[in-house]
Amino acid sequence: MPTSSPTEKRSIIIKRYNVVEAGHHGGAWKIAYADFVTAMMAFFLVMWLINATTEEQRRGIASYFNPMAIQKDVPPPVDNMLGTDASPLATTAQAVVVHEGEFSGHKADNGRGAVTAHATDQSTQIVPLHDRPAQPGETAPTPRGTQKAHQAAVMREIQAAIGANAALHTLRDQVSITQGDDGLHIQIADSEKESMFALGAVEPTEHAKALLVTIAPYLARMAGAVSVAGYTDAAPFHSGSLSNWQLSGGRAAAARDILVHAGLPDWRFHQISGYADRDLAEPAHPLAAVNRRVVLVVASY
Repeated sequence: MPTSSPTEKRSIIIKRYNVVEAGHHGGAWKIAYADFVTAMMAFFLVMWLINATTEEQRRGIASYFNPMAIQKDVPPPVDNMLGTDASPLATTAQAVVVHEGEFSGHKADNGRGAVTAHATDQSTQIVPLHDRPAQPGETAPTPRGTQKAHQAAVMREIQAAIGANAALHTLRDQVSITQGDDGLHIQIADSEKESMFALGAVEPTEHAKALLVTIAPYLARMAGAVSVAGYTDAAPFHSGSLSNWQLSGGRAAAARDILVHAGLPDWRFHQISGYADRDLAEPAHPLAAVNRRVVLVVASY
């Protein structure tokens, strides 16, 4: 039997709970996870580099990305770097600047093409030597003074080859070979007696083809990119025929095709261009035959 009085008030206990959503329903975890994935990617990239490179290459990478490198790690001024196409990650201790005539004590860099030497300071530098990889059969660049002498020798050889060819002997005055600051220039121009291209056409004459075929082997022996430029005289073109722009560009392209078929590799060509009558050889005589020409330039490097 209840002992309390019927009129006594009962105590009612009410329990209230605050419902909190689980933390994973927010977006903060995504940022943390992205940081974790980025860190893991960087970690595995470092592990791969450690496995795929040599100790010397790893020192080179560390030196390249070290913003606090001391002054002695900075390579000396490059006055006459040997022109070779080496891997950016040199496998020797330090790249050394070699001046003309200083070849004693140097050796090849494990077949990669760079000529280096061990210096007393064993710091490693990454020195890019060229802006493109070496191509099969490419002649190694030489110091600028030696290059000028080589160009002069090639110039004499081309002139001698043209003079010795009975079919081209009469055209030797139409071939002009000069040395400029940008390289070796070979100009093949028309004369009043002999044209290198048919009037209003881009196809070279047989004499022009023979000249280009004779010149091609000498260009192949030289290092440096080859450019071909075509020029016309100032004679106005008639409606329905090729313009001077089309003639000059087409003749330069035709000369390039003949050189390629004669053995000059296609990758050697840097630029094929046509200048119409915008750069006359004889401005005082805009209709002169010598204004109609093709100029080959073997660039200095």
